[in-house]
Amino acid sequence: MIQLQLVDERLLHAVNIQLPASKSISNRLLIINKIADSNFAIDNLSDADDTQVLKRLLESDDKDVNCGLGGTSIRFFLAYCYMINREVILYGEEALNKRPIGPLVDALRQLGASINYVGNEGFPPVHLKASEKKSNEIKFDSNISSQFVSALLMIAPALPNGLVIHLPSDQVSLAYIEMTIALMRLYGIEVESAMNKISVRHQKYIPITHRVSADWSAVIFWIGFLAIAGKGTIVINDLKVDNIQGDEAMLSWINDFGITAQISEDAIVFEKKDLPFKTEFYYNLINNPDLAQPLAVIGAALGIKTTLTGLSTLKHKETDRISAISNELKKCGVNCNYTNEVLEINGKINITSLSDIVFDTYNDHRMAMSLAMLSATGEKINLNNPEVVSKSYPQFFEELKKFCVITEK
Repeated sequence: MIQLQLVDERLLHAVNIQLPASKSISNRLLIINKIADSNFAIDNLSDADDTQVLKRLLESDDKDVNCGLGGTSIRFFLAYCYMINREVILYGEEALNKRPIGPLVDALRQLGASINYVGNEGFPPVHLKASEKKSNEIKFDSNISSQFVSALLMIAPALPNGLVIHLPSDQVSLAYIEMTIALMRLYGIEVESAMNKISVRHQKYIPITHRVSADWSAVIFWIGFLAIAGKGTIVINDLKVDNIQGDEAMLSWINDFGITAQISEDAIVFEKKDLPFKTEFYYNLINNPDLAQPLAVIGAALGIKTTLTGLSTLKHKETDRISAISNELKKCGVNCNYTNEVLEINGKINITSLSDIVFDTYNDHRMAMSLAMLSATGEKINLNNPEVVSKSYPQFFEELKKFCVITEK
């Protein structure tokens, strides 16, 4: 457990914040580079756990492969192993083995793969035995994780007859599918996408050099910190406004809680201004589900009624994220109501109670970083299992020391 304590004077000057490289881009480029048989190194590859796990998997020849906690890693790697006709048994730690993989297994079976579940139906471990290429068309009738689609898309050019994917009309997290397509196009792949149908013919990736930009998904924690603190300025380098990362959409929301952005070629400067807040926050996060937890904390800390929709995928992340963030906010007096799709936050955090609470992180990196924002209130914040941030942002608490004193408890 650690305790966080804001040093108010550290908000008086602009602070340079180092973001991690984008985990989502890094993981996709690892697969694309491998398929392209590229000799070019990926510049600024993420040091997040998920990325390092996937890198290890791609360098391994083992039959039994432990994917740790890497949800993206196991999904991308399973599709890759199908593509190269590799027999493999994939599993992970307990939390990963509770995350569904059924839709990807079903899709690969449609294409000709022989895959069995070693344990519970629909979940890892899975045993990929053979990889015939019988079909080149997949139809998803119901909403699925964008990671399944991205896993299939990236191997599509290397399949003998390419691949056609039909998506449901209500597909969630489309921004991550669009990220995958954008990166494939950077590597020379022609992708046709229209009316929930994506077509990729057989073709070859063209190896290129590419620098991974900073992670937009991590920006929200620093914006939220400034909003809750009510003052401050941060400077972030290596952050691109290029419409590849879906969470860049937050730029259109930050004025809602009094934050402005000055964008230049070298950096983006975020500053808390004395701007009026909206009386109510409403965000549809169907394409940005990773922003749900921090937005819930921001709304609760500012005492602004907050409604978040499009959250159907959060139940099957590192934890049931809607339930988890609701549980922790209820500890400090906030009224939370939720379904599988919607989270409503009413009331304001009881600031005086914060120092007496020990917040749990549920083995979820985004829970830890979201709750850490509460240190901006000036109250002492006690946080269990902070090391989980290594999954996406290993240096998060080192960066937070630029504002807070952090004590091991």
